[in-house]
Amino acid sequence: MRIPMKRGSQYLTQIFKPQYKLFSAINHQKCWKCGILNGQNSFFCASCGVLRNIFENENYFKMLNLDKDFKIDSAKLTQNYRQIQTLIHPDKFSQKSEEEKVLALEWSSLINKAYTTLSKSIDRGKYLLELNGITISEDNSSIDQDFLFEMMDFNESVEDSKTANELQKLASSVSANIADLNIKLEQSFADYDMESAKETIIRLKYLVNIECTIKEKLLQLQLKT
Repeated sequence: MRIPMKRGSQYLTQIFKPQYKLFSAINHQKCWKCGILNGQNSFFCASCGVLRNIFENENYFKMLNLDKDFKIDSAKLTQNYRQIQTLIHPDKFSQKSEEEKVLALEWSSLINKAYTTLSKSIDRGKYLLELNGITISEDNSSIDQDFLFEMMDFNESVEDSKTANELQKLASSVSANIADLNIKLEQSFADYDMESAKETIIRLKYLVNIECTIKEKLLQLQLKT
């Protein structure tokens, strides 16, 4: 059972393609220790070498040394994350000043959040939209009703399923549609079509929620046997 996916609206791109609105990295702030101005090009002060303060708009892609794009190299993301965490892990600063101990904890937490966000397609897509000033509301006003009815029918099918075989068939269908939407999402960002990307992320969220429900129900069936 495949859910028919509707094509998102496409912008005219014959004349030009609008570029992403980048968060500028020209912001600077003084080092808390030596007072020298530092940018976002390093985790450490360029003058005295202490951990620098965290900027309000730290960019996750820049933090993990990746291009700001939806399509990322997952292996490189993980490798960069591990290298950075090794460099600024709080244990490395156990003998440092109280200021650096606190900063190390804050940096470690932020880097974990950045890694988690960029690791997941939905969260990465939402973050890219946020960098472009686009947020996704919690209501369903921006999604077409036909798709919502399809999701309601799908949820009912999951609820009515009594056997593992029935649930696994539904899981296969959901997985296939998630894969299709991830391809569409990647293309939407490649085409700078933010509205299409937003719509696709909303659809993905619904399908991922259904996928989680199926997995939970399968687990419950396994525990009963």
